[in-house]
Amino acid sequence: MSNVRRVTVVLVLLFLVALPASAAAQSRPRLFQGLYAGLDVGRQNIIGGALVGGVDTLAQASRATVAVPIGARLQLPIGLVVGAEFAFGFEDGDLRLEEPGLTVDYRNGRHRRLGGTLGYVVGAARRTLILGYVSETTRTFDVTIATATSIVAQRDEQGLLRYGLGAERHLVGRFSLRATVGSSRADFGGRRTNITPMKPLDVSAGIYIRF
Repeated sequence: MSNVRRVTVVLVLLFLVALPASAAAQSRPRLFQGLYAGLDVGRQNIIGGALVGGVDTLAQASRATVAVPIGARLQLPIGLVVGAEFAFGFEDGDLRLEEPGLTVDYRNGRHRRLGGTLGYVVGAARRTLILGYVSETTRTFDVTIATATSIVAQRDEQGLLRYGLGAERHLVGRFSLRATVGSSRADFGGRRTNITPMKPLDVSAGIYIRF
């Protein structure tokens, strides 16, 4: 089990254990409590890989994404908010690497992520949530490797640890608006790579509805 999945399991357990006590004790509106879904757009770091001559041959780009997150949160009386979140998303994730005698095409159009959030409600009206997030974002690539003598197909799965900060503002009724900024890192298991991946900023903004 990855570190992100362990964190998510702990957050879910905290949610289930503390929910009865929180429901009894909370006297003010809990605008960030319960199940929710949303739609967000952003720009994310994308890395595709291919095994070429024993080298993990990577291509990297930042691309626009659209995602549908679904999650659950617990808002404690002191203003602490703990949540777990799953999302599936879409993008133009196709990448291409061209070198003398080598062309690699990486085809991808979707991703999924699993992670958690931890935040604190601020302001007298308790309508603003300042939060941090961590998640594992996974993409699967159909890879074609073309050399002067052969064409080889591979399938590659890349996971990125994404992390950052954000803010969510309650708008009206059950709706809120969230914006985040962060970065990501990849682990290649000690394999030799053709490049050292950069860590560009990831940004997103979305609208959310609480059920």
